[in-house]
Amino acid sequence: MNPGLRTIFAAGIAAVQRCGWFPLAVFLAHEYCSHVLDGYGRWPAIDIPMHFLGGFAMAYFLDGGLRTFQNRALLRAPEPILRFVLIFALVGTIATFWEFAEWTSDRYFGTNCQMRDLDDTLLDQLMGLVGAAAFLLLSLRRRAEKFLRST
Repeated sequence: MNPGLRTIFAAGIAAVQRCGWFPLAVFLAHEYCSHVLDGYGRWPAIDIPMHFLGGFAMAYFLDGGLRTFQNRALLRAPEPILRFVLIFALVGTIATFWEFAEWTSDRYFGTNCQMRDLDDTLLDQLMGLVGAAAFLLLSLRRRAEKFLRST
């Protein structure tokens, strides 16, 4: 394998090992709640915090992935505002593809992932973005506190 490609691949594996646990845990909790407990049937409102957690977890993963690639000198550290916008936009893209997957599953496999209507889909995407924004604001606060302690 090409040494440069091997380095990129190793960084990707390291990012998944370091930060991939959180989105995986949210996904497994979603599957357990959905298929074992019938949580979405019993309490449909659980969909809202699950999408919030999904957005939060994906922002955590993407932030950690960026840090991993920066630490291995594969990426230059983006300016803080660009990092914020990039992670937020990527979570929005992931949320959109998640909703496409739910629609596909409903349409072709007879599931009932998109429980109600377009409003439900848009609320799901909004909650993913709110989760990402919450992570980014907490991250910003943590970095500001770290900066203030160092001065």
